[in-house]
Amino acid sequence: MRHFLPCLICVFVICAFVGCDIINPKESEPSYLKIDTITVTSDPVIEGSNSARITDAWIYIDKNLIGAYELPCNIPVLNEGTHEILVGGGIQVNGISALRTPYPFYKLWSSTVELSAGETAFALPEVSYFDSLNFALNANFDDLSGNKLEATIASDTIVSLTNSVDKVFEGNGSFLSSLRRDSGFVEFQTVEALNLPKQGAFVYAELNYKTSHELSIGLASYYPVSATQRTLIINLNPTDTWKKVYLNLTDAVSTQVNASNYRLFFYSFKYPGTGDLELLIDNLKIIH
Repeated sequence: MRHFLPCLICVFVICAFVGCDIINPKESEPSYLKIDTITVTSDPVIEGSNSARITDAWIYIDKNLIGAYELPCNIPVLNEGTHEILVGGGIQVNGISALRTPYPFYKLWSSTVELSAGETAFALPEVSYFDSLNFALNANFDDLSGNKLEATIASDTIVSLTNSVDKVFEGNGSFLSSLRRDSGFVEFQTVEALNLPKQGAFVYAELNYKTSHELSIGLASYYPVSATQRTLIINLNPTDTWKKVYLNLTDAVSTQVNASNYRLFFYSFKYPGTGDLELLIDNLKIIH
């Protein structure tokens, strides 16, 4: 015991001189990587519009996943020097903020970046579609002589295309369905029946939309000898500005294992006193 107290005093003295660096070592200063937006490039003839709504960046450094970050982001990383960076475009599935995933049809963007402690490196990712994709439907509605959507027999109104500047998202035209009377029901669907892959293969729909009333979108599965099965995918809230949504059709297709083909359908109710109904759609794609 007589020797313990002097030893304890020596420990405190040593810590005072060295600042207890051994107990509390200094942390390394991180580098920073800043990404404001991720854009999409596309072949307008084969892949259609490059319109996108990428909300998140999935970031890899030297092929190691760092994390997924909501855009814009400025993230700290402990790497320094020259490194390979991969960035994936992340989306909100069915427009739901809690369902976030890399879009399976966008390639990872690749580049090299120089990282220095305390400094910020900027990245400007551009992603593109994979080359082997099948665009089962690719409608930009620019050709006013034809349409890829048709009204069903249940609909209270016909559908049309418009080239009115205030109703077109981009290009020369958009799809339009409107109902002026006090109440009614609007329903339309893809003109062509679509052959889509099952067994869990990814199938997505993309579209730009603007709607005065709630718009419901689903998938109709057709069987050779039995009734058609209809699966609701999403209810889109009214919006007076154009929005983009990615719809995951994978489960709706794969669970209907004996269906021969499919159609995407849309409907909206106009209740009395709710004002004119107007639905606008552009750049409708179905991809697998």
